[in-house]
Amino acid sequence: MGEICRAFGFDVSTLSVLRLPVGSPTLQAVVGMDREWVIRSLEYQAELAEVWGGMERLMNFPLDEPVIASRVASPSVMETNRYFLEFAQPMGIYDSIAFAVVRSPGMVGGLSFNRRGTTVPFGDIDIEHLRLVAPHVRRAVTISDLFGLKAIEAATFGSVLDSFQFGILLVDRDLGIVHANAAARAMLDAADPIRSERGRAALADRSTQGALERAVREAAGDGSTLGGKGIGIPASGKDNPRVVHVLPLRQGQIRRSVGPRAVAALFIAPASLPGRMPADALAAIYDLTPAEINILELLVAGRTQAEIAATLGIAPSTVKSHLLHLFAKTGCGRQSDLVKLAASLSSPA
Repeated sequence: MGEICRAFGFDVSTLSVLRLPVGSPTLQAVVGMDREWVIRSLEYQAELAEVWGGMERLMNFPLDEPVIASRVASPSVMETNRYFLEFAQPMGIYDSIAFAVVRSPGMVGGLSFNRRGTTVPFGDIDIEHLRLVAPHVRRAVTISDLFGLKAIEAATFGSVLDSFQFGILLVDRDLGIVHANAAARAMLDAADPIRSERGRAALADRSTQGALERAVREAAGDGSTLGGKGIGIPASGKDNPRVVHVLPLRQGQIRRSVGPRAVAALFIAPASLPGRMPADALAAIYDLTPAEINILELLVAGRTQAEIAATLGIAPSTVKSHLLHLFAKTGCGRQSDLVKLAASLSSPA
């Protein structure tokens, strides 16, 4: 978070993940704000939601897509809202930009940024910058949740893998298996939902295998272009559907402890987020952009083109342009075909 702030000129950043339905925090990290103000901010949660158009609208913002408060809040809210008047403005904060990093029946979370001492609102360049990092943040939160949001020391990384009930494979750039934990070895022995072909990790479906190969190749580089390609790759199983998350392993203590050939860790987990799985799966298979994913998610939710344009704050012609790209990439000819394709990936094979 601090690196993102330094790179893009932000002064304050807040990451918050809450367990539902009670709303208890499981992860909170703040950069650029004194502890006194962090505690005080908890008094304004309802008013903060109002800034973004209320909780219902807040829950419908697409994952990974940055949203600017000054563009979605009405002028009357900006002038009368207690969060702005009593908390933000005394700190020299006049606008916010944020994106959702996780949203499921059991968890919701987002990452927000602010600048201090300027009334200049956030703009399109800030949206473009955060679009680059949003999928990486979501991947980190998703995988952190698999670990119970607990950090693992590098020195013990290899030895603790067997303690997890989900499968973990460490692979080289060609998907050669460097290490498999106990759960992953059981999957490999059963060839479900992943198998070993001459020592290489392989999925049953050719299209999803291609998505996995592309994600690992991206991870083998500097990881900057991986984006959302390595999140939620579908792995069809005989019983329960699963997904694969790809985590790049940087050069360093963790990578040295498990073997220098390992460039990525594959986390094979239950598809516990069915509402998000179709979009992630299609993004991985067809190399969809974040904007195209957002359009697809809203289509699956039953929104019309006009409603999508209003929700995202873009022109109807832009929505139509993204739809044409979706048709070209997926081979679908109608919106209903896109919805059926997404539904097919959310159902057990």
